[in-house]
Amino acid sequence: MVKRQSRIIFKQKLAVAVFGTLTIGIAAYLTWFTIADAPLGEFVEGEHYQLIEKPRRIRSDKIEVMEFFSYACVHCYDFDPLLADWLEDKGDQVNFVPVPAVANDTWRLLGRNFYTLQELGLLDQFHMAFFRAIHESRLVFNSPEKLFDYFSRAGIEDDTYEAAFRSAAINTKLSRADQMARRLKVSGVPSIVIQGKYLVRTTGSIGPKRMLDVMDYLIEKEQGHP
Repeated sequence: MVKRQSRIIFKQKLAVAVFGTLTIGIAAYLTWFTIADAPLGEFVEGEHYQLIEKPRRIRSDKIEVMEFFSYACVHCYDFDPLLADWLEDKGDQVNFVPVPAVANDTWRLLGRNFYTLQELGLLDQFHMAFFRAIHESRLVFNSPEKLFDYFSRAGIEDDTYEAAFRSAAINTKLSRADQMARRLKVSGVPSIVIQGKYLVRTTGSIGPKRMLDVMDYLIEKEQGHP
């Protein structure tokens, strides 16, 4: 009787072991199949980037790269030099369109400054310096007067800066920036929109450098590269 029970227990253990081995084998095969089936370096929609629900039609031979940012955002500050190097490497392949986010009064004020510098042809000269003023020198710009004072000290004539700052043209650009962010459902910064179709943003698993890899992948996808 004891021997019979031992044989039964042995058979049960053997069956469990065989089942476990088969399960591990199937799981390993499925894992290998999935990896083998996904091309190296491919990114996944919904995980690494999002499809824009209502994409924009881009009429250009170049791929449009639109960045939504804010001078108040430290992640944008960290991303900016990486993006600048990336854009330099891309040469004439892309058309870069920076768009300030205007989600609140402070960001709107800083966005107005961005378009003012752009209007005056001074963006290249002051863009990174203004970022550093906020994130390194810890200057606070919460009123037009503080901006006027800062740029006056930097050498821009008061009347020139203020006239552009308060102009109807800048109001129009701010309104369009707000409409664009709403249309593309941009909810955070920094965010990148590729060719009006794909939204790339930082997440817990995608940092600034990884964003650039995803952007490269989507540009190659748009260009029809395998």
